Amino acid sequence: MSRNDSRGGNAVVRWTTSTLGRVQWIAALIGLVLAAGASADPVSGDVDLLSLSVEDLLQIEVTTVSKRATRLSQTPAAVQVITSEDIRRSGVTNVPDLLRMVPGLHVASIDSSSWAITARGFNSQFANKLLVMIDGRSVYTPLFSGVYWDVQDLMLEDIERIEVVRGPGGTIWGANAVNGVIDIITKKASDTQGLLVTATAGNLTRVSTSARYGGAIGDRAHYRAYVRYYNRGQFDNRAGVNAHDAWDVARGGARIDWDVTDSDRLSIHGGYYEGESDETTLTLARSDADLRGGNAVVRWTHTFSESSELQATAWYDRTERYGLLLGEHRDTFDAELRHSFEAALGWNVNWGANYRVTTDKIRNSAGVNFDPRRRTVNLVSGFVQTDVPLVEDRLALILGTKLEYNDYSGLEVLPSARMLWTPAPRHSAWAAVSRAVRAPNRAENDVSLLVPQGATPPQFTLLQGDNDFESEDLLAFEMGYRAQPLDDVLIDIAGYYNLYENVRSVESGATIINFPGPGLVTLPLSAQNHLDAHGYGVETSATWSVLDNWRLIAGYTFMKLDIKRRRSTDPTAQGQEDDTPENQFHVRSLVDLPCNLQLDTALYWVDRVSNQQIDDYARLDVRLGWRPIENLELSVAGQNLTESSHDEFGPSFTRLPTSVPRSFYGKVTWSY
Repeated sequence: MSRNDSRGGNAVVRWTTSTLGRVQWIAALIGLVLAAGASADPVSGDVDLLSLSVEDLLQIEVTTVSKRATRLSQTPAAVQVITSEDIRRSGVTNVPDLLRMVPGLHVASIDSSSWAITARGFNSQFANKLLVMIDGRSVYTPLFSGVYWDVQDLMLEDIERIEVVRGPGGTIWGANAVNGVIDIITKKASDTQGLLVTATAGNLTRVSTSARYGGAIGDRAHYRAYVRYYNRGQFDNRAGVNAHDAWDVARGGARIDWDVTDSDRLSIHGGYYEGESDETTLTLARSDADLRGGNAVVRWTHTFSESSELQATAWYDRTERYGLLLGEHRDTFDAELRHSFEAALGWNVNWGANYRVTTDKIRNSAGVNFDPRRRTVNLVSGFVQTDVPLVEDRLALILGTKLEYNDYSGLEVLPSARMLWTPAPRHSAWAAVSRAVRAPNRAENDVSLLVPQGATPPQFTLLQGDNDFESEDLLAFEMGYRAQPLDDVLIDIAGYYNLYENVRSVESGATIINFPGPGLVTLPLSAQNHLDAHGYGVETSATWSVLDNWRLIAGYTFMKLDIKRRRSTDPTAQGQEDDTPENQFHVRSLVDLPCNLQLDTALYWVDRVSNQQIDDYARLDVRLGWRPIENLELSVAGQNLTESSHDEFGPSFTRLPTSVPRSFYGKVTWSY
């Protein structure tokens, strides 16, 4: 594969044969979408965030906490909703940067194409206690437990909202929903009618272009199809040298929503992506990881009455990722049946059953070996949750449990109890106690990772999985208060205390002489469960509508984690306490100006992350948008404006850390 780099100023354009192929098919698809839009009806824009009153914000419905729609004001959990208007006015171009506005989350860029994202501690590239889903489809990889964020490159204009639940969600979502759940919910096809085209260009987001067309089939069915291409430039490493970490992804997809009858709804959607993510490993080797995959989701909903609904969902996901150190080919199938209804005495019952099977094939390298190379893992679960109204419209008890069986750790029981108290219409308080687990993953059982240490004579570390690795346990206690003390002010406070047992440790064995070759020395390490921990913290947010055209949104997070060794010799154990900042703060300002102008700013401050050798830093993002006519929006944005560059996280086992640069871009959005 030949490569020709041309540079001018701060913008770098990389052109490869694989990039050319993706551009060709994305251009063809865009042409088809544009042609189909010739007879389109005008698209209706999203509701302006400032047009919603503070009281309206409390009425936003969330589904992630209980798998059924509940008003935010009546949700007994620490929940933050990122709306479609939050997304449009954020001025960012990818999902990870959107999540920075959520109190309780720590979002840190490792390099241009990878992030460390967690809730309530234990951050890393593959933070393993945060479940991430798109329309209920898990994108949490069972290979390492974590998320490949570089392939979650959605068309942001298609996202209806992002629901972020801090705290355990195991009773509803099962193992791995330990410290939080993120569910990215896309819009219905009926809400994306007509033609929409966007184009973005800048010094970091070099090219980002999307085209979407939605139409109707009769009176009961709607559809949409979209294509997107995203090309992000490379950062510099801490020595100021090009880090070889650019990435680009092309994707397309479609959705059909059909009201089959007055009681039955059918939704079918899916997509395919293909791209490349560059990386520099800890051995300074450069690699171009090939990325491709696709998914399909079918969801049928039958409504018996206003209080009774039956839903069946099946999804399939294909993932292929091939880099220098590792290659992975994975197929996952999931089927779920859920039923909610109102029982006697006003009890709301929600129950369901789920089956998932995932099959992988691993391509090993000289330094990474999975044995066996192929593995199939099954997961079977069932849950039930009921809302018990103790005092009508004042006090409710929510009880539930999930039974889940997986091939690694066997049967897991995940109960929870929540209490919601509404002393007045504008005030609600809640408390919860929950158990959650983080199930073992493929690597913790089957990997053998040989890492050179660069000493003289050469020395190596051999990290090995263990078939006896157990689930990590969490017992969580939470409390929260949500209120509208004034007509224009909304506050939300959540506190938690987490008790962890059987946390993963890395234990050393006897030194191996003459391995992997004569005269070489290797220290073996294995994954064990010899750590305990407790964490506690407070997460607050406030919204103030200062004027009809000006809104301020602020958030603050305090987080503390203490790790205890039981019988562990893991030298890195104590350092994990400081992989997440103790304090974070942000404030966003949204202003509607005359002449259809909008000025949106966001200031983020993040405390030091001492174990990653990261100093505290401030990030300032600014966006100026202008809508000269109804169907055209122009915007310019600057990100990370406080410094020319700053560091956010340290190295992972596959990536060298880089510095996040100051960036600018312009964007055009046209609808018809």
